[in-house]
Amino acid sequence: MRVSWATDQGSPLRPNEDFVAAAPGAVVVLDGCGLPLGTDLGCVHGTAWYARSLGMRLLSRLVDGLGGVPQAAPPVGPPEGAHRPGERPLVARLAGAIADVAASHRATCDLRRPTTPAATVLAARVRGDLVDYLVLADSTLLLDGPGGVREITGGPYYAAADPAAAEHAINGTVPLREVRDAFLLTDGATRLADRFGLTDWPGLARTVRREGPEALIARTREVERTDPEATRWPRSKPHDDATVAHCAFSF
Repeated sequence: MRVSWATDQGSPLRPNEDFVAAAPGAVVVLDGCGLPLGTDLGCVHGTAWYARSLGMRLLSRLVDGLGGVPQAAPPVGPPEGAHRPGERPLVARLAGAIADVAASHRATCDLRRPTTPAATVLAARVRGDLVDYLVLADSTLLLDGPGGVREITGGPYYAAADPAAAEHAINGTVPLREVRDAFLLTDGATRLADRFGLTDWPGLARTVRREGPEALIARTREVERTDPEATRWPRSKPHDDATVAHCAFSF
């Protein structure tokens, strides 16, 4: 698997709250939930820290047993290679990562607040001749194969302080031979298709495959600048953090 990625800050007033990281055989993309500036999160660390901390812990758990980055604690759930059809191999790993982050700042922060830092989660990994994937909340995963581009979005639940949120993730496994590319995109990077209506999911995938993740983000910014007051395309932020990761399985 070859991974290329790009990320861009949406506003100079706040840090980039997206996070992307890859290791041999795995990639994660998170979008921290950007609440209005001044919101009391009950956390001294902030949303960008949360997305980064959760992303690194999840990536470590994904590559455990795949010859990647070692992890300090064993993953929750069955050992690698023990998955049976219908099981959800990445859910327990996300739950364990959420629990790890919560434990790391429970002593300093009030994790009971509804505004506690949270994030969307996308993950993909190669396991032998299989591709495992996970989607939680409103970031988008595109799987491109012989049958075309398939869109997967994960519903209204976010990763925050409760590991049970992982149970709401969409998690699946497909044969590697059936996937040519996977595209992991935060909602700031999907606007050309799902908000502006200027392309469709296959068009978005073609742009990234042919021109690279940076090109998709640059094109999105160009369109956003034509509507600086968000009147033509109503949206809460004229520009949002945007992150694209492209996994090429055959190249």
